[in-house]
Amino acid sequence: MRALVAIIALCPVFAYAEVMDKEHSLFAILLWCAFGAVATALAARYQPWLLLLVLPSVGFHFAGQVVEVLDPNVGPAMAAEAGVLYIFASWVAPVLVLAGGGIGFFFRFRYAKANL
Repeated sequence: MRALVAIIALCPVFAYAEVMDKEHSLFAILLWCAFGAVATALAARYQPWLLLLVLPSVGFHFAGQVVEVLDPNVGPAMAAEAGVLYIFASWVAPVLVLAGGGIGFFFRFRYAKANL
C-alpha cells in the first residue's frame, strides 16, 4: 500500500491541476476591489498620507493579477477556463480602486474649510 501511495505522490500526471486552481477566484478579486476602493477613498478623504500604505498593498495584488492575465501562456488559459468576466474584472478592479481615490479627493476638496 505504501508503494502505491509513493508512486501516486511522485508521479506528476496524477497531480494534474488546471490553471485557475492556482489563481485568485473572482470573488477574491471583487473583494480586493471593494475593500481597496473604500480604503483608498477614505484615505484620500481624511488622511492622504495613508495612501502611501493603501495603494502599494492593493497595487501589488493587482499588478500580480494583471501580469498573469497578460502572460501569453497563462492568459488565454485563464480566459478559456474562467471566462471573459474574470478577465474583465481583472482589468477593471485596479481602475475602480484608483477611481475610489479620485472620489475621496473630490470630497476632500469639495468640503474643505476655507482659510479666512
